[in-house]
Amino acid sequence: MAQLIDIRKVTISPRSLTAEVRLSADAPLFTADDLEGTDRIIDLMPQMLDHACYGDGGETFGAVVDDTEIAHLLEHVTVEVLARTKRAGAISAGQTRELDARRRAWELRFACPDDVLVAGALSSAAWIVEWAYTGGGDPEPDLDAIANGLVALVDGIGAEDAASDDDEFDADATVAAAPLLLEDATAEIAAIEVEAVPEPLAANAPEPEPAPEPEQEPVAESESVPEAEIVPVEEPQGELTLPRFEI
Repeated sequence: MAQLIDIRKVTISPRSLTAEVRLSADAPLFTADDLEGTDRIIDLMPQMLDHACYGDGGETFGAVVDDTEIAHLLEHVTVEVLARTKRAGAISAGQTRELDARRRAWELRFACPDDVLVAGALSSAAWIVEWAYTGGGDPEPDLDAIANGLVALVDGIGAEDAASDDDEFDADATVAAAPLLLEDATAEIAAIEVEAVPEPLAANAPEPEPAPEPEQEPVAESESVPEAEIVPVEEPQGELTLPRFEI
């Protein structure tokens, strides 16, 4: 299958996952550029047409699906995959914006209940979109199997982390048992450059206790104590910049 979608970078914050996505020169830019491929996606997941969507002048994605950006379509396919896992909360949400038309680059942002789950859903959605716009064919993506496979992957990672030294856990067997070709998806997730943004300190966090002041030596009565000179110090202005680290 041709590589139409390249997930270049993923940034994870406490509440969202943001991905930079680029389309290859062979990929259509709009759903109207390949209506047969668009119809394959609609036939595969018609529920996607009822997604709320207010960015292109309509109230549902079905109102704009025939002529919208492929990156926007990828966003809604990802949201539908997340909804089918039943692990993304009551409402899954996403946003799409263009970064650079010349480089065919877009930014996709999703609410992030679990970074592995969302990254896996995005990778699976990219695979589905590429399948649709490269002629379709067999095997047709099995959405229930994909959702079950992602849940097994997330649960497997959690069980591996919780396993003790005396309790053996075979993560590979857990993933292999899921009815999904997760090998490629897992490799894609591992290859993505990931940047994590730490969560800021809570506003109601207790302040540290001040250090005790050093004791002053007594001053003899005959000695005079000069008055202290007070120099005003201007506090620096500007926004607080949170540190970032690479994973």
